[in-house]
Amino acid sequence: MCKIIRMLIAKLLYKLLKRAFRVEGEMVFNSVINTKLVSTLGCKTMLLDLWYKVADLNTWKEIIQSDTLNLIKKWKRDVFDCDNFAIVFVGHVNELYEINSVGLAIGRVYDVNTGKFVGYHAFNVIVVKEGGDLEVYVYEPQTDGLAKASKRTKLGNWLYEVDWVIMG
Repeated sequence: MCKIIRMLIAKLLYKLLKRAFRVEGEMVFNSVINTKLVSTLGCKTMLLDLWYKVADLNTWKEIIQSDTLNLIKKWKRDVFDCDNFAIVFVGHVNELYEINSVGLAIGRVYDVNTGKFVGYHAFNVIVVKEGGDLEVYVYEPQTDGLAKASKRTKLGNWLYEVDWVIMG
């Protein structure tokens, strides 16, 4: 009996949280998202959904500010590293805000001062509605860094170059 009550309370709290985190957005067809990602980043894409909910930049800044992943979880080689941070951020945003216009990006990073290749890296890309246009941003979930994307995006001390985006 106690287990059933706990389960009902948990479900009720979950529904209340989802309602509190609901955000507005515009539905955009996947071919439009794909065209924007490829033209901005010059990368390969795998879009798993037909429609994508796209929010404005201020909404994304609020989502990023409220995300506590990098505060409560620390980097640990091969256990919880860049790919895990990026995957979990996508999952949290999809679950809590029902926004699917954030993707897992896999690419290369270079030292911003020397241009020297540092290594392969996983991070996020976000498709944002700005005025009547779509824009792409690179997001680093380990530091909350956010920058408007290009083929080589400067963010902190690194240049990010995207090879693949998986969005769903």
